[in-house]
Amino acid sequence: MRFSNKVCIVTGSARGLGKAMAERLASEGGIMVLADVDGEFLDETVKQFQIKGYQAEGYIIDLTNVSEIDQMIDYIAQKYGRIDVLVNNAGMQIRKWATEFPEEEFDFLMDLNLKAYFFATRAAARYFKKQGYGAVVCTSSGNSIRPASKRSPYAISKAAVNGLAQALGNELGRFGIRINAVAPGYVMTDMVKQGIKEGIIDIDAIMSVLPMKRLLEPSEIASAVAFLASSDASGINGQTLFVDAGWSANGLPESKDLE
Repeated sequence: MRFSNKVCIVTGSARGLGKAMAERLASEGGIMVLADVDGEFLDETVKQFQIKGYQAEGYIIDLTNVSEIDQMIDYIAQKYGRIDVLVNNAGMQIRKWATEFPEEEFDFLMDLNLKAYFFATRAAARYFKKQGYGAVVCTSSGNSIRPASKRSPYAISKAAVNGLAQALGNELGRFGIRINAVAPGYVMTDMVKQGIKEGIIDIDAIMSVLPMKRLLEPSEIASAVAFLASSDASGINGQTLFVDAGWSANGLPESKDLE
């Protein structure tokens, strides 16, 4: 119960990886605030958590709006008296050739994938400094160092998240604040399952770059987030942990397994 009575915020947690992260923290006693723009999915997830006996509430927010971020952090700090953990997870991938990428979509992606992380961390850090402690975990991606075609702004935003963890970890570490990131590889989410089923995702190509020859489960990413957010990682700051089945360690994609 590493998060017993700790106030934890997870953005983008109505479904997918964010939901798995929030559930892992809740299962270890966290007092959960699930923040998402999708009210319908958020309500359903909060109900599921409460049925399981978890203490959780939903908070509908547009994370591309900095004033809404500040309002959320202030609300949570005032309601619970503190904030212990912030997980910056909300994000989006838009697939288009760089030569055809609209400026407005580029700006939206950067606002959600990067700017929201900075300003949520900034807002929480103001309370963390007063407390003398606080942990932030940001969702990066294997694409941050292994870019793929038709998603260059996404890869750029995630590479910047790695830099954010390092830069803010350096600046805020003296106040007892730790900033780290988790970089997932290919994970078997509902969206990926649907993509494989529809033939949009080339599973053979993916397997060629994964030394472990399997997709990860959301729970495996959630475990890494819980570790970095907990006191077990008390000496870890400014780092990006790649949880990617060895993808980032692969020197040469293989067309078939070697005997």
